[in-house]
Amino acid sequence: MSPRERRAIVVGSGPNGLAAAITLAEGGRDVTVLEAAPNVGGGVASEALTLPGFEHDVFSAVYPAGAASPVFARMPLERHGLKWIHPEVCVAHVLGEDRAGALYRSVDRTVDSLDAVHPGDGARWAAFAQPYVDHFDSIRDTVLSGFPPVRGPLGLVRAFGVSGALEFTRLLLMPAMSLADELFEGPGAKAWLYGSAMHGDVPPTGAGSAIAAAYLQLLGHAVGWPSPEGGSGRLAGALTGYLRELGGTVRTEAPVTRVVVERGRVAGVEIAGG
Repeated sequence: MSPRERRAIVVGSGPNGLAAAITLAEGGRDVTVLEAAPNVGGGVASEALTLPGFEHDVFSAVYPAGAASPVFARMPLERHGLKWIHPEVCVAHVLGEDRAGALYRSVDRTVDSLDAVHPGDGARWAAFAQPYVDHFDSIRDTVLSGFPPVRGPLGLVRAFGVSGALEFTRLLLMPAMSLADELFEGPGAKAWLYGSAMHGDVPPTGAGSAIAAAYLQLLGHAVGWPSPEGGSGRLAGALTGYLRELGGTVRTEAPVTRVVVERGRVAGVEIAGG
């Protein structure tokens, strides 16, 4: 590989861009990350917005998928300052002045919370969720797999049999409202599930919204809903620190204005000012 072929440029320093840059650097590439903003992180950023000594998450703040990420898990991010902080309650959906449905890492505590909202709904959630929690790695591998998905579904077949794997496939296609109607009798638990469904890109009435709701709740049981100690910027900082340890470079205030293409292949980029 020529020196030019060894070079790689990543545009954008969000967590996906940084993870891609790290993967390239681990493979021996000479990597430069270009970020238009003054700080790294994209939507994973913290700033001192109010009182002295307080950092505030400007955009995203809670990272269950980050805590479950097999990509982040193989990186020594703790050595670069990342420490996950877990709240006692992952999330609570307020249902009135004196009631709320809560998601805990403990399935049993979640059952108690949902049963207090509507008797029996907690037990129904446990019957649905506990088998998936017990085999969470297969669920995660299926949700995160590329195409064609192989390893995750094979794990589902081993764990649940063909019929169980097909049932999970049905979950991937169904609306959150249909799942809520199947699982719960009371409106409170349904609202609790819809709260997580609203984090997806599909409304609760749309096909595919059920898995967004169920997966976020299952993440709470499997890994929690943590935040980085010191603010979300610490996650971006840890990724940047590891990239630099590998020899990579990060340039901020370097907005890309044009991608240079020669003979049908990317040859470089131009940034503002040069």
